[in-house]
Amino acid sequence: MSATDRAAFQTAVAEHLTSIKRGTFRGDVALKLDLATAGKSPPHAHTIAKNFLDLLGDRMTGVDWPKKSLLYADDSQIQALSVSCRHGEDRPNIRIEARPFADMLDDLELAGRALQAAESMESHYEQEREGEWVDTFRNLIRDEKAQRKALGDKTYEAYREMVRWSAQRALLGRSGVDIPVLGWMYGLPRGLPTGFDKKMWAGLVGESKLRLQVGELPIASGGSSKFEQNVVDEIAAFKKRWDWIISPLVVAVALEVVVRPNPKTPPTVLHDLDNIVRDYLIPDIVPAFGTVSDQRWTIDFAELRARD
Repeated sequence: MSATDRAAFQTAVAEHLTSIKRGTFRGDVALKLDLATAGKSPPHAHTIAKNFLDLLGDRMTGVDWPKKSLLYADDSQIQALSVSCRHGEDRPNIRIEARPFADMLDDLELAGRALQAAESMESHYEQEREGEWVDTFRNLIRDEKAQRKALGDKTYEAYREMVRWSAQRALLGRSGVDIPVLGWMYGLPRGLPTGFDKKMWAGLVGESKLRLQVGELPIASGGSSKFEQNVVDEIAAFKKRWDWIISPLVVAVALEVVVRPNPKTPPTVLHDLDNIVRDYLIPDIVPAFGTVSDQRWTIDFAELRARD
């Protein structure tokens, strides 16, 4: 992005903040970036996100804004970060949502209460039925010889990929931290007993075999190399455990990162969320797990519309 484009972006942000009478955030922030690209060879999503996160911080010279910082003074204020990036769109688009982190927790509590009120046995049965796809896929590949004989090679392979898709959705869906669990990790909703306190819920997430457990972030000199090796080792262990079902990936996946710094960590060495993902996780996770292509991205819809 050129200096002119960066200045134009910051000017647009400053004008919008002025129009809604919003100053620079001083406390913790929850931030959402929704990006769309139209270029044939766009940068990686984490590179795009990092560039915009930097632009939302220090104000450039010449941008009309009364303070040195634009949206926040330091990206360490970002306590919750959501990034989605869609490539191959007709036109590029940038959508940014920012709010005080406390407001996000209030919304999380409200959502948790709403889900609890709407909970039914049918939803539990639906989750159980979804999980059965993993066993179905396991039996299908275990009994491959007989299944091929009964169905024929082409039908078997088509059925196997369909079941793999459902099995991956079931397996990876169970690994995610949903709204109730995320709320419980923050002790929400208040006054609703769950049998565990927030530390115990965080511990359960931190011990799940369906997630990559990479240990504590490095805070001492020379600790980065050890942490990076932990990431590599954990990826290898995870793939050894689940490669039979996740290789190749046939469902689009999101990278969900939960960071719980050691309470004894000095504030001066705390890692920013975006740097953790960009520097330590993405470089090893993406090559190891691969990416999923959507057939829609191989179709030039603009050309088809022109023909019509």
